[in-house]
Amino acid sequence: MLAKKRYSIILELLDKEGTVHTAELVEALGVSSETVRKDLEELDRQGRLRRIHGGAVPLQQPEAPAPMVGYVALSTRNTLHMEEKQRIARRAAAMVEEGQVVALDYGSTSQVLAQALAARFERLTVVTNSIQNALLLADKPGFTVILTGGILSRDERTLVNDFPTGILNYVHVDILFLTVTGIDPVAGLTDQRLGEISMQNQMRNAASRVIVAADSSKFGRASLVRICPISAVEAIVTDGGVDPDQAAAVESCGAKLIIV
Repeated sequence: MLAKKRYSIILELLDKEGTVHTAELVEALGVSSETVRKDLEELDRQGRLRRIHGGAVPLQQPEAPAPMVGYVALSTRNTLHMEEKQRIARRAAAMVEEGQVVALDYGSTSQVLAQALAARFERLTVVTNSIQNALLLADKPGFTVILTGGILSRDERTLVNDFPTGILNYVHVDILFLTVTGIDPVAGLTDQRLGEISMQNQMRNAASRVIVAADSSKFGRASLVRICPISAVEAIVTDGGVDPDQAAAVESCGAKLIIV
């Protein structure tokens, strides 16, 4: 696609949405994040938009904090960025050793992770609050699956609770794979569900290592609920669509970025 055509699409999206994000433009234009970055720089130089961290806004619009992400249903998330999620899950699974204790939270990326673990290992203990994850692992005879207990959240097929005496107070987790809906240097790691925050933090407190698994569309965004600062996790496994400026900003917060 010629640069002139890309510029036209970028400006049309900007006029329609009010803000454009690098990860979304990579997908819409079918080009690399580096090409998008150069296009935004050129349009900024021409005075047709103003480039901001992770995207661009119209000239008259002041720079805003990371956009708030509303709730997206699990059925919808199970259709988005699946190729990227599968690559991320395979790389994350490679960080695990046979026989370890792994914690998985809820959501579409977590389900892909469960499948990757089942394909790679014969013997693991998996702690999860996701009924879907438990079902995906149920046919692995060498897997011990521990459900956290709690109240059923029907739309996410997950168990939530605020009980201070839950199972997570009595188990040691080698590695937690935390899935999030927003990654922003200022807002930190965020999620879209108030009900799950207590369980995610209980898992985090029980784990020796915390690794975030999130596709590049999550970068430069903030959701409703703050889980923890980026510095509280060891690494973030993501795909190559992440904007270089966003990647540098995240790494400056203290987490290693693993791009697949």
